[in-house]
Amino acid sequence: MRTLRTRLAAALVLPLVAVSACSNDKTQSPAVTGGTASAGSPVKVMLIYDETGSGTAPELVDGANAGLAHVNANGGVNGRPIELTVCKTGNDPNIADNCARQAQSLGVAAVVGELTLQKGHEKILREAKIPIIGAVASGTDLAEPAQFPLDGSTPIQTASLANALAAQGFKKISMARIQIDGGGAFSGFANQGLTSTGQKILNDVPVPTGAADMAPYVQAVLANGTDAVLTVLPGTDSTAFIKQLKKDAPNIAIGIIGTQKEKVADALGASSEGLYIALGYLPPSYENTATKAYVAAMSKQGISETRGFRLNAYAAVLAFAEAAKKVPDPTNTALWDALPTMSGLDIGLTPPIQWQKGNVGGYPRIFTSCGFIVKYSGGKEMPVYDTFRDAYTGQNCPTPPKS
Repeated sequence: MRTLRTRLAAALVLPLVAVSACSNDKTQSPAVTGGTASAGSPVKVMLIYDETGSGTAPELVDGANAGLAHVNANGGVNGRPIELTVCKTGNDPNIADNCARQAQSLGVAAVVGELTLQKGHEKILREAKIPIIGAVASGTDLAEPAQFPLDGSTPIQTASLANALAAQGFKKISMARIQIDGGGAFSGFANQGLTSTGQKILNDVPVPTGAADMAPYVQAVLANGTDAVLTVLPGTDSTAFIKQLKKDAPNIAIGIIGTQKEKVADALGASSEGLYIALGYLPPSYENTATKAYVAAMSKQGISETRGFRLNAYAAVLAFAEAAKKVPDPTNTALWDALPTMSGLDIGLTPPIQWQKGNVGGYPRIFTSCGFIVKYSGGKEMPVYDTFRDAYTGQNCPTPPKS
């Protein structure tokens, strides 16, 4: 039986995503026309992220700034504006630790929307009782008491995709995943999603990082009549594998898991047509008040691209604001005590958020089993279902209505 440590180690791989010291880039967003500008002393938050490395996600800053502008233009946190400090890790654990210490010295109420492979800084934040809200969680994050995520990360995305492919009528689902110690956990995530369908992953094929020839691995995945494939590979490997897979089996159904999904889709061009992806948030193609506000907030920042981790960071700022409004004085310690009691937070982009009951799928800091399935069509992520669906049962989850 796989241990939690083994599964967490495997889950760490996908979010592979500079400064000599932690940056202190403050962003105070201007008021947005039509909103109510916030005033008063600022409520401080910090974004910590790896701006360099194989999975760098600088778009997090775009999303956080857009969220800041939206919240501050609509009253802030009970009339107080949110102030953001961006701290880059340089993909260096020592700098990440300095970020955490700076968060403490600045008196930030929370860290929001982070994505980093560095994990040691979480101990500093935990001891200072600074919560991390809406991180792109991975690895040991899934058991870290400081983490208050908004979605289910890789375990739920993998299970959601497997369940959705089975619901689409595919009977022989195989997996191509990165070759690492503990990598078999990925097929375990998928099998959790397939349990209710009576299926299991047919072929679990590990692919070495940087493999020069994908043909042998594609043939191994297609063996025994495979009719759908889940790919769990780093960006360039994922692109190369899918190109070969499409060449050998043009009509095969493909689900893609990883942090660079939109980059893979762009690199594939027309070959991205039909790719299935599991999201933790409603995409802009699902038009409701919240997704329209997101697109508008990004546009006001001069940004037309809305994919990637922009939405994660944007949603994290919104979730922080909603949580902070429920605390008379939103200090880090007040939030630390209050967050585990909260449920029903509504940001319009997810099922109602709760942090009362975790341990979903056996992971202490996963609080939801819901995923939103999209399929690439004409270069856009289009909903397969107009609802979040439970990764394990396939049943509908509460979903913000269209508008």
